[in-house]
Amino acid sequence: MTRLAWTALLSLVLLGVAACGVSGESRVVVAAGTTLVDSGFIGDLAAAYEEANPSAQLSIVGLSSAQAIAYAQAGNADVIITHDPEALDAYLKLHPGALHLEPFTSTFFLVASPALGLGSGSLEETLAVVAQEGYPFVSRDDASGTNAAELDAWASAGLSPRGEPWYTRTGTGMGATLLVTDQRRGVTLTEHGSYLAAAPKLSLVVLGATTIPNPYDLTVIDPAGEPEAERFALWLVSEPGRKAIREANERLYGQQVYTAP
Repeated sequence: MTRLAWTALLSLVLLGVAACGVSGESRVVVAAGTTLVDSGFIGDLAAAYEEANPSAQLSIVGLSSAQAIAYAQAGNADVIITHDPEALDAYLKLHPGALHLEPFTSTFFLVASPALGLGSGSLEETLAVVAQEGYPFVSRDDASGTNAAELDAWASAGLSPRGEPWYTRTGTGMGATLLVTDQRRGVTLTEHGSYLAAAPKLSLVVLGATTIPNPYDLTVIDPAGEPEAERFALWLVSEPGRKAIREANERLYGQQVYTAP
């Protein structure tokens, strides 16, 4: 065999190693909402899947829902886990071959500084009090599913807070937004798991009557072309996956925060 032929053969071998990994692992890129990443939940589920499937490697990327969808559009993600139904519907209309599942749901609620003395009103009623009294409200303003839910809540209350001096936009994830809210003795809308992860550092209290559902969507971008991605998705909604969801909740929070259907 000539030196040129040997070089070509070696190049093909190296490309194969780069694609599969030295251990033969099948790598799946999962772009998940920052609430799932910040709370530790998706990392726990990924570890459970990899333990059950030693040849699989899940690489988790924490992004807002809008960013995760854009990441998939650019061809950088095999799986996305989001909680902005309107944005996802627009994506799925353009990608009818994608596999769409609903693996679990959590809740949103308002948290507030106890100094404000906010009572037991509904989400809309409490937002009306915030606007009337000019209490500090802190918004993620980051195109996340949480941000979309917050804007929907303001609209449901018949209010538009943008431009108001009491309305602060952080442009950051839930953890940082909760810390800013605590520092400003204000109010924010949070996802349950993210709040529990940050709660030891906070004085904020949960306004229990403001709870609303927060369903998550899992989308496999190309199930035919990425079989490991499809296997992960189907595992997550199977009984072993649901068991992993229950166990992750108990380990991380001591209660069922993300619940399977």
